[in-house]
Order: sequence, then structure tokens, then C-alpha cells
Amino acid sequence: MMYLLLALGIVVAVGLVSGAVMGFVAGYIDGYNESNPGTTKTSSLVITSATVLILTACVVLNWVFLHFRFASYAGGRMPKEARWRVLSFLLLAMGGLALLYGTIYNPLLPYDGTLTTESDEALRNYYLWMKENPLLSLPLLVLVEGTADLIIFGAILREILEWKHKPEIVIPIFAAVLGLLTGLSNMALLMIPSMLIAIIESWTYECTRSVIPIIIGDAFFWIILLCLFGVALPWWCFFIAFVIIIPSGYFLMKALDPFKPID
Repeated sequence: MMYLLLALGIVVAVGLVSGAVMGFVAGYIDGYNESNPGTTKTSSLVITSATVLILTACVVLNWVFLHFRFASYAGGRMPKEARWRVLSFLLLAMGGLALLYGTIYNPLLPYDGTLTTESDEALRNYYLWMKENPLLSLPLLVLVEGTADLIIFGAILREILEWKHKPEIVIPIFAAVLGLLTGLSNMALLMIPSMLIAIIESWTYECTRSVIPIIIGDAFFWIILLCLFGVALPWWCFFIAFVIIIPSGYFLMKALDPFKPID
């Protein structure tokens, strides 16, 4: 809980400072253009503001959690000869989950009342910018996912497992909480892929004790998802996604089994 509150406090503080700076910049632009205050509402300014906020928050969070050794980017305990096998099954599972996620939620498609929902215009513009500027958006995504994984798995989940090492109980509850938060903040159906992602990544961390494979998996997930955004996926992609997820998840668990800690 302490790590979560610390991360939220840093994000809020950075948001307040960055918001004040961006408000000053917008006011300066209004004055320079001799327009009324508050009339500058271009999408480029919104995207720039969000990017600056995200970058600043990630840098501060990384410094705090690494400097005080709350978490690390250590390689973990998995032998080198097993890394590619584990990573291959993890990427395959994350690709299937990206297909499932993109079938349920696609913010770049018009609202049709079935598989997608009306998205906030700023979020839609940001996804559109990410899709149109992959050379800029992908490094930003890696930084965001790396920071989030460092905190969620390298600090919070690690601390919970050290306090009560019952992964068969802790991981499902942990995944259910993350899935519930996703469903409440976006749409209810996204709880399914979010919980599956959390279970796979939590078990990967439990066995490897490294956030590096999780970061690679999340980056691959977003690359596939950005490619799918804006593409109308038919309903039967649900079944294709599960055909990919179930066997790859099973073989991932088998590949990780020799490295799981013994109580």
C-alpha cells in the first residue's frame, strides 16, 4: 500500500506542476496570437502536454523507486538457456491477448453500440497520434510500461509475496483487483483480458523475479494493439485469440515451472 500511495502521490504532484506549466504556455500562446485567454485548445498542445506529463512522471518514479531500492530491473534467477523459450511463449500469449483486447475495445472505430464504446476525444487523439507516429510513441510506451511494471510487479507484488508467499491465492486476487480497476475506468468487458494479462505476468514475475520479460511482453502487446486500432475486427476473432492464448499460456507455465520458488 505504501508503494502505491507513493506512486500516486508522485503522479499527482507531477500532474499539478506540469498542468501549471502547460497552462502558462497556453496563456503565452494566446497572448502571442492576441487571442482571448483559454482559446488555445489544439490537439497538438494536448498531446504535447500529456507527453511531457508522462515523461516527467516516469523519470521521477524511476528515480525514486530505484534510488531507494524499492524495486529494480535485475535479471532475476532464470538461467540464460531458458530465457528465449520463456520469452517466446510469453510473446505469443501477449499477442493473443492483444487480439482479444483489440476485438473488445477499439477507440479509433466509430461508435456502433456493440463491441466498442465512445471514447474521450483527447484519448482518441492520443491513440491516433501514437498510431501515426510509431517512432516517437513506441519508446514512450516502453518507458511507461517499464515504469508501471517496475512499480506494480517489482515493488507491490514482490512485497505482497514476501509478506505472504501463497502465489496460488495472491496472484488471482491481485489479477482480479487489476482487472476490476480496468473495468471501472474503461469498459466492463476489458476485465477479461486485463485479468488474464495480470495472471500471466504475475506468474512470470513469481518464477523469474524480474520485470524485464514483463516489460518486453507489454511492449509487444502494445505494438500489436496499435496495429489493430482502427481495424474492424470480426466477432470470431474472440475464438482465434483464445486458441492462441490457451496453449501459449499453458506452455509458458510449463517453461516457468522449474524456476518457481520452493516454499
